[in-house]
Amino acid sequence: MDMIRLFHVLRALPVLLAVVLCHSSRGASHPNVLFVAIDDFNDWGPSQLEGEPFDVETPNFDSLAAKGILFNNAHCNAPSCNPSRTSIMSGLHPASTGVYANGHDWLVNKRFDDILLLPEYFKKHGYATLGSGKIYHANQGTDFDRKGLFSPRGWDDFFPSFNFQLPVPSMPDVKPKRGEGNFDWGGTGKPLEEMGDHKVVNWAIEQLEASRDEPLFLAVGIYRPHMPWFVPDKFYDQYEDVEIKPPTNPKGWEKNIPESLLPPQRFKEFTGKPGPSRGYAACISYADFELGRLMKGLEASPIADNTIVVIWTDHGWHLGEKEHFSKFTLWEESTRVPLLILKPGAKQKEVDTAVSLVDVYPTLLALAGLPENKNNDGQNLLPIIEAETDLNRAIVTSKSENYHAVRDGRYRYLKSNNAEALFDHFNDPREFNNIANNPGGAAIIERLSKALPTAPIPSMPKRVKPNAR
Repeated sequence: MDMIRLFHVLRALPVLLAVVLCHSSRGASHPNVLFVAIDDFNDWGPSQLEGEPFDVETPNFDSLAAKGILFNNAHCNAPSCNPSRTSIMSGLHPASTGVYANGHDWLVNKRFDDILLLPEYFKKHGYATLGSGKIYHANQGTDFDRKGLFSPRGWDDFFPSFNFQLPVPSMPDVKPKRGEGNFDWGGTGKPLEEMGDHKVVNWAIEQLEASRDEPLFLAVGIYRPHMPWFVPDKFYDQYEDVEIKPPTNPKGWEKNIPESLLPPQRFKEFTGKPGPSRGYAACISYADFELGRLMKGLEASPIADNTIVVIWTDHGWHLGEKEHFSKFTLWEESTRVPLLILKPGAKQKEVDTAVSLVDVYPTLLALAGLPENKNNDGQNLLPIIEAETDLNRAIVTSKSENYHAVRDGRYRYLKSNNAEALFDHFNDPREFNNIANNPGGAAIIERLSKALPTAPIPSMPKRVKPNAR
């Protein structure tokens, strides 16, 4: 009988081992992920990126950057919310999908039928997947706007709901007075608790505190500093006595640049005026405050020691640089983004190699110990993080199938049909001097052109907003 029992035990061992391994893969062996998006957050915020023309206070981001992996040369894949967020959530470049603009409804794009979005991939591998706030493209306003181009695919739960990405209201009701539409700024005169971002972070902290058997993938989308730049008075008043130096532009800066490559110069009349800079800076400080609350919630949670944190933004923002106040360009101000990764036990490091937001998806999988998704266009950044020296890598940002920017460790190359421009960041960090026709320019362009999409998918049709909803 003893031999028979032993036989049965041995025969069952492979099954028992498989059960144990499966449980392990779904549990403590895989780290949790806190995936934090901050909307329209340019390089003015992090002091390490040295992008601000005056002192913008971001103590929480600065503290995190001092102990995490900070990418000093990170860029979005498209200079607007929808295509950029579509790229990071799908791991696909706009040239692979045809999603280049805010109006391109990727939800009806058949290309995505067989694509596992980021929360889907984590859910497939045993994660609880929760989200809150602006993760996909959305805006305040109507119900249609607040939901935006949201996909329920892969989420176990979402706050405020699967019908709205932004809380209702997403911010106190303050009427614009200074500029066109939402181009306005100031203190709200309203309590902090009425801010949509405050509600989003409150909910996220509750999820961090909850007990669960599965590892957690939690996405948190902070809407500020998206305009209008209204914040609780304490953040706006923070810059009342600060000497604000708006960006300036040298006279005739545009003369050697092809007209088709120039920014549209939206709200040009505000160039040199301190108001927009103050409003935007106040919103950055407010977003940093909410980021700090979220991180304190993580530190107090039972998963603090086993959580990867990724902090990213969808694109940059011009604050008068090149006489433009917006995004929607392929210049440094619009493409460069803060990107920060914190991994338990990892050493602090700053990476100067050019990286792209489309790299976040495969990097997160590697950090979490999950299998590679071979459909990803991006590159796992772990070898770059672990490299002894920075690599001369070139990455691409696209505005359409015919308009791209290539950025490496030194140069920016702009290409639109037959127009092109080249800028040397070592000697011209603000990109005013086009050296495309200078000696040696052709050789640099030839090298950078190899990174351009060879057969980009044409732009898909734009989304039609309902007349009344």
